[in-house]
Amino acid sequence: MNPDLVDFVVKRTHLKAGEIKPELRLAEDIGFYGMDAVSFFEEFFAEFKIKNCEDFDFDMHIDRGPDFALQPIKWLKNIVVKSRRRYLRPDVSIGHLEKVQEKGEWFNER
Repeated sequence: MNPDLVDFVVKRTHLKAGEIKPELRLAEDIGFYGMDAVSFFEEFFAEFKIKNCEDFDFDMHIDRGPDFALQPIKWLKNIVVKSRRRYLRPDVSIGHLEKVQEKGEWFNER
């Protein structure tokens, strides 16, 4: 793993450097939801000078958690419409962040 990314994650989480693995997921494993996740991604984009941040799809990558109002219609669409099923469990892996960091621009994991 890239040591700069490991340091970045260590400073913003309860994890130690040895615990950071590519398969870790920000929401499911680390507990970044809602505004915490938004702040994390904003800092990540700035720290690593990631281009095309406007292509980042908040609905696909951030579990809104308790910080945002429930949106039952969107949730139902995500179940019924096959192309939207990727939005059912929004999350991002540390491994994907490493690939984004290497490339220097955002691209979707799924």
